Amino acid sequence: MRFGTYYFLQAPPTITHPDVIRHEIEQMVWTEELGFDSIWLTEHHFIDYGLSVSPAVLAAAAAMRTRRVRIGLAAAILPFHDPVRLAEELAIVDILSEGRLDVGVGRGNRPVEFEGYRVPQIENRERFEECLAIMLKAWTHERFAFEGRHFTIPEVRVIPKPLQRPHPPVYVVCTSPDTIEATALRGAPMLNSLLRGGPEQLARSRDTYVKACEKAGRNAAEVAGLLARLRGADRRAGARRGQGRGDVVPGVAATLPHSRADRSRPSDAAAGLPGARGTLRARVVRGAGGRERRLRLA
Repeated sequence: MRFGTYYFLQAPPTITHPDVIRHEIEQMVWTEELGFDSIWLTEHHFIDYGLSVSPAVLAAAAAMRTRRVRIGLAAAILPFHDPVRLAEELAIVDILSEGRLDVGVGRGNRPVEFEGYRVPQIENRERFEECLAIMLKAWTHERFAFEGRHFTIPEVRVIPKPLQRPHPPVYVVCTSPDTIEATALRGAPMLNSLLRGGPEQLARSRDTYVKACEKAGRNAAEVAGLLARLRGADRRAGARRGQGRGDVVPGVAATLPHSRADRSRPSDAAAGLPGARGTLRARVVRGAGGRERRLRLA
């Protein structure tokens, strides 16, 4: 199990907003100095619950003040973003961090945020899917065009590309069984939280995820082997510079290191699949105030 710190930039009335931001950035530096493995950032708008209005800007700030820790988004709320702009910004962050970026994405769940961004919340699932598809094309294609219900993009060349190839690891926030199943079938790992229940709901989510993986034709042995290689990648020489994930299969929504023997079977290469049934592996990341915890099932 690896440990990280999680930042909301919560704004109590007794502390000014500039002080909150400065203090949280300093704590990100301490995260590395104290030997933690990762820094995690979230996204919120219009509420004192969190001043983390731009995960890309905060991730860039963290990247320039650290050298070793992974920097994760948990998560960027895709319905609030222009997908081409977000893909550009996160590619820059991946380069600035020397390949230490992990990109968590979510649909959002707070009505006040959707109202403030003038986005109908009922459209969040469709917007999420289109935005994610565009970002992945922007990162992996020299030129591309896209036509959807919410986004129409003429042929465009998005540069720079991320340092990690074909793109930074992508994780999906999962709070419902249908999202968990869709994430597993997509071949992406999930981000889960204790906000919606105790550890027992994490086990249920894990089981739902494993069953969906099995439905897609991935057996427990493959899952365990993929996990072992994923964990081993970060410990190889040069991993913090993005080199540790160099052997990858272009995935639909995430990447994973794998052996040369696996390269003829890209459909089997799902990223971050959970361990065999009955084993719960998780990463705990906490906000500085200890108010929220999120676990990455992996």
